[in-house]
Amino acid sequence: MDYVSLYFMNWRLDLNDAPSRDQGSLLLTAVQAVAISPEKAKKIVAQYQKAAHKTNPKASETEIEEIISNKIVDKYSKYASLSGGVAALPGIVPGVGTVAAMVGGGMADTTACMKIQIDMTMLLATNFGYDLNDHDAMYMTTLIAVSGGLEKMGVGIGVPIASKAGVKMLKQYLKGATLTIVKELFKRFGLTFTRKALEKSIPFGVGVVAGSGLNYALTQYVGHQAIKCFTIERQMEEEADNNGKVDS
Repeated sequence: MDYVSLYFMNWRLDLNDAPSRDQGSLLLTAVQAVAISPEKAKKIVAQYQKAAHKTNPKASETEIEEIISNKIVDKYSKYASLSGGVAALPGIVPGVGTVAAMVGGGMADTTACMKIQIDMTMLLATNFGYDLNDHDAMYMTTLIAVSGGLEKMGVGIGVPIASKAGVKMLKQYLKGATLTIVKELFKRFGLTFTRKALEKSIPFGVGVVAGSGLNYALTQYVGHQAIKCFTIERQMEEEADNNGKVDS
């Protein structure tokens, strides 16, 4: 069975469970509207790099990369843990202030959570040298962020995200109907996130991302899984290059 077939087997939803057939599209549109731009991500990471080099002048580039990655994950996990409503965040996380108006109700919490995690993963990708202006790099970043969140909530894709098999599966998605897959992932995230929040009796429309504990842990997990994914993908590319040199 190929990866795309496995994807649809694992992610097929019962229509009775789906709050809306278009929820995936709505969430994707909302997140895209408020996510940071590739240029902004590059600028932020450049500032981190400058500060890290200044603070750790003897550190290697690998060590600097690790320092910055951990800083990004810690910072965005704290963003996710903030409480007090979506309206409390605009001055700290640009773009979040428009979420409630776009999607309303409980979906504002879900969208804010996704926005924070995708922004974080974009910064991590930039730190690893990815060009987010590249179509595949941007979609890969989104796939890692949303798949990691679902995995943490107990909805896996059949293999661990942060593994060679997981990275291969995500890269395989880029060769197919990528937008359809991304929308399905977003819809599944929205449904699962809602259920997890309700299980914890968290009132929607009050917490910025449905509760500090749930979202801090979720964002920490997504961040560290993203770091592992980018590291594994780099190793796979290096192995492919080395094999090519040997063959030639």
